[in-house]
Amino acid sequence: MNCDNVREKLIDLVYDELTGDDARAVGEHILQCPQCREEYEKLQLARSALATYRAGEPKGLKPMVRSYRRFFLGLTGVAAAILIAVGIWVFQEGTTEPAIAAGPVEIKRLNVSLTILSEPENWPGYYPRQWRGQMEVQMANVPLSDAQAFFRHMYGGGWRGLALVRDKRIVRNIKRGVTSVRFTDVPSGILPDTVRLRSLDDPDGLTILEQNYQYDLASASAVMKRYVDKNITITFKKGEGASGTLLSFDAQTLVIQPKGEGPRNISRKMVKSIAFEKLPVGLLSKPTLMWQLRNQAAAKQQFEVAYLTGGLTWRADYILKLKPAKVAPKGKPPVVIDTADIVGYATVTNNSGVTYENAQLKLLAGDVNLIRPEIKLLRFNGAAMNESREGRESQFKEKSFFEYHLYTLGRPTTIRSAETKQIELISGSGIKMQRGYVYDPTVNPTAVRVVSEFKNSKDNGLGKPLPKGVIRLYAPDPEGVSTYVAKTSIDHTPKDEKIRLPWGFAFDIVCSVKQVDYKRRGYERYHKWRYDLRNHKGHDVTVTIIMRRPKTTYWAKCTKDGKDYPWHIREAGVWEVEVPVKANSVEKIIFEYKHNSQTGGGLKSPWDVARASRP
Repeated sequence: MNCDNVREKLIDLVYDELTGDDARAVGEHILQCPQCREEYEKLQLARSALATYRAGEPKGLKPMVRSYRRFFLGLTGVAAAILIAVGIWVFQEGTTEPAIAAGPVEIKRLNVSLTILSEPENWPGYYPRQWRGQMEVQMANVPLSDAQAFFRHMYGGGWRGLALVRDKRIVRNIKRGVTSVRFTDVPSGILPDTVRLRSLDDPDGLTILEQNYQYDLASASAVMKRYVDKNITITFKKGEGASGTLLSFDAQTLVIQPKGEGPRNISRKMVKSIAFEKLPVGLLSKPTLMWQLRNQAAAKQQFEVAYLTGGLTWRADYILKLKPAKVAPKGKPPVVIDTADIVGYATVTNNSGVTYENAQLKLLAGDVNLIRPEIKLLRFNGAAMNESREGRESQFKEKSFFEYHLYTLGRPTTIRSAETKQIELISGSGIKMQRGYVYDPTVNPTAVRVVSEFKNSKDNGLGKPLPKGVIRLYAPDPEGVSTYVAKTSIDHTPKDEKIRLPWGFAFDIVCSVKQVDYKRRGYERYHKWRYDLRNHKGHDVTVTIIMRRPKTTYWAKCTKDGKDYPWHIREAGVWEVEVPVKANSVEKIIFEYKHNSQTGGGLKSPWDVARASRP
């Protein structure tokens, strides 16, 4: 049905006199054709104006006005609206209240709130990794249901984000009784089953009869699917063309059947363009929510639309600007205390498909639990940081929320589609950090890792809950220019907890480990290891040795120069020994232990026992 045929039937549609297949065909055409839809809305406005005029006219004039209904509406929608509006003004001249003509439904955003969740721990471990290929093959060969399509979008490539959207709108010209409202400003990642609509002015006066999420978008592939068994025209890159019935298509080939000929395979590399007769019925230019409502309230109301959507993510990115200690380490054992400033940024990425103007932004930090789906088969410039951030007020207000932490931005912000935005989240200055050296042979058999450890407390210049994220370390080079050094990550860390940041490996400290004795008798094993620690620095350092031993160990001994040396158990199977090493010297540590897989276990360090018994 073309535009001329549709416009001839618009008057009947406006007065509900069009039924059956004609009504459906005209309705589908209006959804796809902006010009006809505008004409239809103008005719609705004209009818509303005529109805208002008839409601106030003398009774004797009503038949005359009825007889001219077709005359007025037979004109264009604009002309009809103008003539009727003039007639109403003439008739009502001198009255105290002007008549207000109801037009098409208008929806305008008042404000929007976004609550974006952080990535859950170990995502996407909600299904075995080895199932992914089989799942993708299965989904690629069957039509996708709503659930399958969203599952593939959200889970097929890892975490795609999840956010709660609360969108407040003002709706005008919504008629009483049963009516339909189209809501087009919808993200492509929306979860349709989470959409909730309510009237803020009169919740009891508005009832939702039906809600439909229409997402069959007019993509190239969707149009091609609709044109299978229909005629298309192809233009080749060399200039000639061909037309015929489209039989099938894929990413490489088109199969058409010209009239009176057999099927013909055409490589898509040869194709310049494909012409279609018209846009297939039912395809949309953007995702749309369609509501069928029963309205018993006013024509002007405030709505709130709430839903969950994918495509919105956030993460924490930290910049740590280090001020290394310039004096030699002091104490026994020697300790190096550095000073640092830290700035944390919330990096928000919007791939949901829509723009959120002047949104109230909230960020939820914590490992939120999500139901597992069932399966049947930027770089930052550290030198740009301010030297001091004392007394600087954060843009985000942090509050505890259930078992999580919620960060609320104190001002509205616009998050555009396909945009990554960075906003300062937290800051701290003058943080005292203890520099240490850790030797773990399971990480590197010869190198010693540099570790910075500090307490996240207010007395130490911070004392704020830190969301999980990446920390990038900047330190001054010999010329004093702040230079990128390394990066690491932290988990969600509450205040007053210690944070250990592993960086790279020390250049001037080398360690090695060697097994010097081993005995075996039944289920019992005896091991003896020697650790050599070599310090080529010009000052003393303390190296912490990490030893990983069987949990069935029941006896252990550590010696240095033939004398017992203190060690302690950090956790089950992990022991630590702190060894001071003087400048340009070597220290040797001997560690012995026994374990029995049948009767072993329960080992306690004598130093841990002595420390626990202190008053």
